[in-house]
Amino acid sequence: MKVALITLGCPKNLVDAEVMLGLIDAAGHTLTADPRSADAVVVNTCAFVSAAVDEARRVIEDTVRLRRGALGPRLVVAGCLPQRYGELTMSMFPGVDAVVGCSRFFDIVLALADAADGRPSCRVSTPVAQYDHRSPRILGTPRHLAYVKIAEGCDNRCAYCTVPSIRGALRSRDPESVVAETESLLKLGVREVNLIAQDTTAYGTDIASGVRLPALVRRLSALGVPWIRIMYAHPAHLSDELLSAMRDLACVVPYIDLPVQHVSDRILRAMGRGMDGADVTAALDRARRAVPGITVRSSAIVGFPGETEAEFGELLRFVEEGHVDLLAVFEFSPEPGTVAAGMPGQVPAAAASARARALSDAMARVAAARSAAAIGTELTVLVDEGGERPRGRTPGQAWEIDGSVALEGGSHEPGQFVRARITGARDYDLEAVVVSSESPGGRRGAVARGRARRDRPEGETS
Repeated sequence: MKVALITLGCPKNLVDAEVMLGLIDAAGHTLTADPRSADAVVVNTCAFVSAAVDEARRVIEDTVRLRRGALGPRLVVAGCLPQRYGELTMSMFPGVDAVVGCSRFFDIVLALADAADGRPSCRVSTPVAQYDHRSPRILGTPRHLAYVKIAEGCDNRCAYCTVPSIRGALRSRDPESVVAETESLLKLGVREVNLIAQDTTAYGTDIASGVRLPALVRRLSALGVPWIRIMYAHPAHLSDELLSAMRDLACVVPYIDLPVQHVSDRILRAMGRGMDGADVTAALDRARRAVPGITVRSSAIVGFPGETEAEFGELLRFVEEGHVDLLAVFEFSPEPGTVAAGMPGQVPAAAASARARALSDAMARVAAARSAAAIGTELTVLVDEGGERPRGRTPGQAWEIDGSVALEGGSHEPGQFVRARITGARDYDLEAVVVSSESPGGRRGAVARGRARRDRPEGETS
């Protein structure tokens, strides 16, 4: 068959999609980027909040409309949505031929066969699946960067979060498998490795190897990875050992994704975050002291049950004071099955939306000032797009999340490192003139920048 795959949600979901693409290709099917020309379409869904479910619904319904009578593509829905809703997924979306949960994504080829033969099927089980270095994989990122999922599942059990019920308990990968995968990616030309999990800082706490995230990062650095970026960390688990590794290893960019969610003591207790506001601030202060020039990306939830204007004011002041450099803002979503959904004091949607706008606006002001302060400095930039209008990213910018740098001066290829002088700033993006090409070693001197994001869920549940 000719198969198209559409993937939604966070980078962790993207890795699952890449493995499914590898399995589909290995089975002899042809891949296409155009669902209209496909014999079958796989929609890999996110479903950790209602907004993600709504996005999945729109994409699934759009795909169903491609079918005209008996003609048009068969449809397989994969990922978090069927994992959350099981067989109900097929009644929710008439026209779906088969579903396969994130617990069974290795069965994607069997699900496609079911769909082609007109056999409705639901392949969902207890979450245990975990890919490794032997899994076939086709990258959905530019060829010079890749995500490496070092663990699956989460044991944190935050009161608002559906991820443990969808993705299961923490399951860390064998460190040897992570090393082997990274070696393979380097041979393919990957220059930036992004370490991801539901909670990267919990890596290794469930296995007997004794290897935790700091030791894993040090092992990966010895392979010669030009850039390593750490995503989805938990502030309560941010160790001095990890910060020391980030400081000591030139290949680890001074950037960390550290969702704080709130700073009010009472709200943090109700969320089950295992820390209070002072702990949050102390964790960020430790990171800034330990790693010069570090960029701290974070996320926050507004409108959590019982959140008062005064408690929201604490969070607003926290952002205005510049404790974080990049921020995703989420409005609380009362997800069925979570503790928070049944809590008293649910905040009206209109109030939550107003708070989200105010917090995003505050972050934007901080971001604008920091972007302007970058003008005149020289930074290392990894080129993502070549051609007549090349673009790249500084160490303080994660791909497709934190903005980019428009480059002038010469022709540059994706995956190339250049030294660039910042000449302008527009919103969250920078403009720069290339000074020289360089090896990737000089990553210090990155300018911390701010960004507020409210456009779509990123799966930031840590």
